[in-house]
Amino acid sequence: MIGPIGITLREAEDHFDFILDLTERSHVCWKITRPDGKAALMVPVNEIPPVPEEIQDEVEDFRRKFLENVGASDET
Repeated sequence: MIGPIGITLREAEDHFDFILDLTERSHVCWKITRPDGKAALMVPVNEIPPVPEEIQDEVEDFRRKFLENVGASDET
């Protein structure tokens, strides 16, 4: 990740599409400062795709069987 690179609010507004592209593709962080001195960050967010439902079902089935086996071994 690169940055944060400091820019003004006006620069961010004037070049928003370019800044957003760099944020997304090149993982650049920006510190955007307003005229009153307050600032905010623009940062890339890594999206994590959801786990497919089929895999969730398999995990739940494994969990259920595992807990049944643990319970059966405790009774002996």
